[in-house]
Amino acid sequence: MSDTGEFERIDAQAVNSSGKRSPLYAARVKVFPKRASGDFRRFKWIIMFITLGIYYLTPWLRWDRGPYAPDQAVLIDIAHRRFYFFFIEIWPQEFYYVAGMLIMAGIGLFLVTSVAGRAWCGYTCPQTVWVDLFLVVERAVEGDRNARIKLDNTPMNANKLAKRVTKHTIWLAIAVMTGGRNA
Repeated sequence: MSDTGEFERIDAQAVNSSGKRSPLYAARVKVFPKRASGDFRRFKWIIMFITLGIYYLTPWLRWDRGPYAPDQAVLIDIAHRRFYFFFIEIWPQEFYYVAGMLIMAGIGLFLVTSVAGRAWCGYTCPQTVWVDLFLVVERAVEGDRNARIKLDNTPMNANKLAKRVTKHTIWLAIAVMTGGRNA
């Protein structure tokens, strides 16, 4: 305030020296994650191995239910409107069991996330598990962080093309195994 009780007007100045406005978004910068090591990382590898094992091996587990029943241990049979979970067979009129299990799973996920959010987000979240799997493939094909940066900065040649095609082919194979083969 000035001595007369009125506010002084101060014109706004550009922050950058050129006086031009900066773009709203920054240019895309590639990220090359560095390999982590230690006890928590080792624990994360174990959890990743277990969760991927459950996901990929569950369809191959067999369970004898007698004649005229499927022998798959875990099966959601939409065509015949039945769910099979090992020794449990759920018919449509018993769907409240499935609803109850889903509600309990949702509440359990909420509680675990609110109490120890990193336990879910950092170790068992499907996105985290598959990103780690894809990074393992990238590291195995293209090398460690410095080798990937060097490869990215080189112009396209036969070696770079071969590594990229190999990496993306393995990624595609993982995606097909994850998404299923029935179209």
